Amino acid sequence: MTSKYGLLVLNSKNLQKLKQLLTTAAASLSSRLYVRFNPDTDRTDDLVSKIYLNSANFCPKIDVRLVVAEIAGKIDNYELIGDEKYEKSSGKSEKKYKKVVLGGTFDRLHNGHKVLLNKAAELASDDIVVGVTDKEMIAKKSLFEMIEPVEIRMKNVVDFVEDISGEAKCLTEPIIDPFGPSTRIQDLEAIVVSRETLKGADAVNKIRNEHGMSQLDVIIVELVEGNDEILNETKISSSSRRRADLGRLLKPTRQVPRGNGKPYLIGLAGGIASGKSHIAKYLKEKHGFDVIDCDKLAHTCYEKGSVLNQKIAEHFGKDIVIDGVVDRKKLGGIVFSDKSKLRELSELVWPEVRKKATEIAEQSTARVVVLGKAQKILNFEVVA
Repeated sequence: MTSKYGLLVLNSKNLQKLKQLLTTAAASLSSRLYVRFNPDTDRTDDLVSKIYLNSANFCPKIDVRLVVAEIAGKIDNYELIGDEKYEKSSGKSEKKYKKVVLGGTFDRLHNGHKVLLNKAAELASDDIVVGVTDKEMIAKKSLFEMIEPVEIRMKNVVDFVEDISGEAKCLTEPIIDPFGPSTRIQDLEAIVVSRETLKGADAVNKIRNEHGMSQLDVIIVELVEGNDEILNETKISSSSRRRADLGRLLKPTRQVPRGNGKPYLIGLAGGIASGKSHIAKYLKEKHGFDVIDCDKLAHTCYEKGSVLNQKIAEHFGKDIVIDGVVDRKKLGGIVFSDKSKLRELSELVWPEVRKKATEIAEQSTARVVVLGKAQKILNFEVVA
């Protein structure tokens, strides 16, 4: 029988058995493992990173939290992992700063995030201010469509920080610029960054200086290293977790009766390099679904003598179509120099693609037909 919560108390001796202890936790717990150093053990940044990295490898399904505050009273019942008993510290630890700030996307809160948040919790006695990126700030991230809503990400940050930090409060806010609260709140004292975002901290201090605000101490934390074979990454990242979620059912399916014998249609959409072709290939090879590539289908609509070519001639002039074939160069000169003309071409092309895709799908004997790159027949994007 597994317990929901566990407590692992570390000292200089049992640190040598860390991997074994985490493996035990993975087999014994169902939810969360609190890790606490006994007072005689030095808490170093390298050691914190080591604990989180090993937890990712040896108990990946357990939410590991390295607490800064006293553990007593945080949870009602917990299973002790290992033989080391918890010793309450003799006095209240002094924090170096009152208010600390940091920022990030914090999607699918992982151990790399926890290292940063742990450092902030170690340093701040009053407030831990966290800016959580939203809107334009996440639009260029890999698989940004799969990023959790900002409200969920902020809630997860607050839950984690206040769970490990004791008396310090966690204040979160969505940010749509690179700086957020770091250049707005006067009495901040330090900023926690990874080495990759150090330039951002320098920019923050430059802006604060220009506005007559105090300079922030810059606390650099090394990111937790891991391995992601799909993305070829050596750092634990949210993008690798989003990639791992591709093809995974994120919510229950709803059965829709198809009494007319026609196949179900699935529209496969996403940004550039988001894995559309990979998923389409998987569905075809593993499940026998038919796949219609809407990009390729669009090009067939330009074939000699097609209905689309006739419409283009009527709309843009008969000199655009010669002997039933569209002069792509001449048409491109018109539509790519005028956005309104490009939109007009889109409104001619994609309804034809949609019509053709529907005809092909209705003739399919497969149970399911996948419309690959279907965002183009929904959003009227042009393939010239």
